[in-house]
Amino acid sequence: MSRYSIIIFTLVFALSSCAQKNEPLMRQEYKIINAQIPGKKEKMDAYALIAMDAYNRGDFETAGRFFEKLYDIDPQIDYLVDAIKAASFQKNYERIKRLIDKGKGKFNDSRFINRYLVAYYLDKKDIENAQKIINKLLKTDPSLEDFELAAIVARVKGDMTSAQNYYQKAYEINHDPKALIDLAGVLLNQNKIDQASSLLETHTRIYGCQKHICEMLIQIYTKERNLSALEEIYKRAYEKNKNAVWANALLELYAYEKKYDEAIAFLKKYKLGDDILLDIYTSKKEYKKAYKLANKLYKKTGDPSFLARAAVLEYESSKIKDKKLLKNVSEKFEKSVYKLNDPLFYNYYAYLLIDHDIDVKKGIELVKKALKKEPDSLFYIDTLAWGYYKEGKCKEAYELLKPYENDKSEQEIIDHIEKIKQCLKEKKSDTR
Repeated sequence: MSRYSIIIFTLVFALSSCAQKNEPLMRQEYKIINAQIPGKKEKMDAYALIAMDAYNRGDFETAGRFFEKLYDIDPQIDYLVDAIKAASFQKNYERIKRLIDKGKGKFNDSRFINRYLVAYYLDKKDIENAQKIINKLLKTDPSLEDFELAAIVARVKGDMTSAQNYYQKAYEINHDPKALIDLAGVLLNQNKIDQASSLLETHTRIYGCQKHICEMLIQIYTKERNLSALEEIYKRAYEKNKNAVWANALLELYAYEKKYDEAIAFLKKYKLGDDILLDIYTSKKEYKKAYKLANKLYKKTGDPSFLARAAVLEYESSKIKDKKLLKNVSEKFEKSVYKLNDPLFYNYYAYLLIDHDIDVKKGIELVKKALKKEPDSLFYIDTLAWGYYKEGKCKEAYELLKPYENDKSEQEIIDHIEKIKQCLKEKKSDTR
């Protein structure tokens, strides 16, 4: 390695080590390089290394300046192009125009430079000059990028028919998903919903359910409330990449439509989570299947929430609420509710103890735990009132439920209020 090569490497390493990500090198650091590297070739090597290092770090300010210095020393189009690219990341259209002007008379026919000149004129809202350059680009062997840029100019002009035509041509070149999304966006802007969805659907059937294409279809079908089409797109999206997001979306849709059998079939086909299957069995009120699965999941995981759910399901699935059943259910709750500290299970176990006169006092203690977490829950308030009723404290029970006397949403609570009011009448008559 030559002496200058060692100097270049040492300087570049030192400068890039000092620089933070996106932090431009300072003017004095340029001077250090110029002072220590006198030869033109060696300088260019140093500038190239610094420019590439800065570009990779996202320091486009430094990268652009050093690419421009390279161009000033040796005016090759590649250096100018790299300087323009760096400026474009900063959206520095003034610098882009200045760089383009540097290349005037040398690279006027460069498609790349002309495209950036269109971007500059668009930024300046000079549509006339932007259109002139686009017309020039479209005359000879236009590329996907040229058609897309022409579509953007057309959209800025408000000419949606031309924009649609250019995006269509861009898409036909290599069926680029971005071009299709832009085309569909223009169609939707013109309220051509069926045409947009048809193009997107055709693409997914040929090339698969690519993420952004399928997301656009989902937006369309959701807005149109086309639930059957949504089901299909979620299924195809999941089959394409096995992303759990799509599976969950499909299952939520099935739940909304109450298509539990379809949800079960989907879960079994792809061997997805048994915990979701448990929710579906429970929603379908297939309590025996749900109970069996909850027990299986508890044995497999040791998660007390599955044991508590098994307790609920065992109770709900049994027509005869005999002592043996109540004992089994109570044992499951005893092993789980205190570990979970969940108001839902506190309340369920409390109501069981109170309603079946197993241990009313303990039931009241448990439902009070639930009410500490959710003090406004009508169901928990009802359980506590029912506990007081069972203890003969009808006045306290009635005070709890009195604010809800006109609420007719839950028949069981209505029945409780009536019994509590009857209890109050009987106590009054006993005191006479």
